[in-house]
Amino acid sequence: MQVTEWYSLKTLMIPSSWVALVSSFVLMWLLLRVLYRKEIANIFLDAVLQLILVWKFSVIVTDFSMVIKQPLTILYFNGGMMGFGIGILFMCGTLWYKFHQNRLKEDALQAVFMTIILCSSSYQIWMASLNDATLWQKALTITGFSCWIILALWKRKEKPIWHRQLLLLFLCTHVLIATLQPLGIWQLSVFVTFIFVIFNLTLKSNHLKIS
Repeated sequence: MQVTEWYSLKTLMIPSSWVALVSSFVLMWLLLRVLYRKEIANIFLDAVLQLILVWKFSVIVTDFSMVIKQPLTILYFNGGMMGFGIGILFMCGTLWYKFHQNRLKEDALQAVFMTIILCSSSYQIWMASLNDATLWQKALTITGFSCWIILALWKRKEKPIWHRQLLLLFLCTHVLIATLQPLGIWQLSVFVTFIFVIFNLTLKSNHLKIS
């Protein structure tokens, strides 16, 4: 979805995408706290904080010349879409290493599946609700991703092979809906979902430790 709404917080202008992102992270953390162990929810909370920090300071990489000329710009700018992509890759890499160093228990593997669906779907729902688009585009996005949240909650205790198949289907659904949205398929959110699905597929079952 295209960002059409901005919100003022004193002198700061906040795009609706930030509101949607924070809201999806809060929903993810709350549901993980309810459905799984506190330790699992904290792992993903730490990952989100890492993502935000890397995204914030990735401006050093994405606009190095500006930072050299005016170092204080680090305090006021972030890495933009490219920086967010770098943050996603860093977060997935950190989680992958952490999970493979400490062999996965069954509920942790389920939580990965739930997190991917919850974050991607709730973000899309919030973006459709907060921004301007045609009524059918809003309805398609909200209905489609709401069904995926319900399906994820229903199938969260299935075997890892089922989760992988569902995530591949989820990626296809996201791509299809994105083609019908104002920005089309070339959206950062589609790239993020793709990275999340690849991340899940690399969590091999032979690292799984049944609790």
